[in-house]
Amino acid sequence: MKKLAGCLALFFISPSFLPAQQLQNAPAAVVAAFQSKYPTVRKVSWEKDGKAYAARFHDRDESCTARFSEKGEWLDAVRKINFGELRNNVRNALSQGQYATWRAYEVNEIIERNKEPRYRIRVRSSDDQSERYLFYDAKGQVLTM
Repeated sequence: MKKLAGCLALFFISPSFLPAQQLQNAPAAVVAAFQSKYPTVRKVSWEKDGKAYAARFHDRDESCTARFSEKGEWLDAVRKINFGELRNNVRNALSQGQYATWRAYEVNEIIERNKEPRYRIRVRSSDDQSERYLFYDAKGQVLTM
């Protein structure tokens, strides 16, 4: 029984089974690209995310994640924003849509190279029994539900 418990403990804490690996530093090209794109950010934590490197940081008091390729090319970024920062057409689409009575409590702006921003809004039902992620494009059109 002790052997089984020990094996299970190794399985669950082994880094190879984690979705992302925490790093002290990313490769120099990735760090240089990050510093060029986000010159005012000082505190950064890095994770290996598949073949990409993800930088987690705060910019203007907002939680952000930016991903870079192994060569230092910027791939995308996700930034937490306040509901009030949403584009009017996205707010209007949410308030007039199927989930208008649900409470939005987490809003993320998703930015990808050469694309319009997208928005991921986490909503919860009024009885707090259900929650969903809703995705909108910059024009307020629902992408997926």
